[in-house]
Amino acid sequence: MAALAKTTVTCPGCHEPIELSLRLDKDAEPGPGELVLAVDRSAIQQHLAQAHADTTSA
Repeated sequence: MAALAKTTVTCPGCHEPIELSLRLDKDAEPGPGELVLAVDRSAIQQHLAQAHADTTSA
């Protein structure tokens, strides 16, 4: 399914931006007038797999 939206969050460790894709969560049971979005976690997993400075552990 194509992304409905994209948003950017900042890594709390290295402060680099991470772009996330949001899609409809096909497994959710939304209430009346609601829609449930799922975050594509692959961008976060790829970011964390890379060696990067963690400024919070100093």
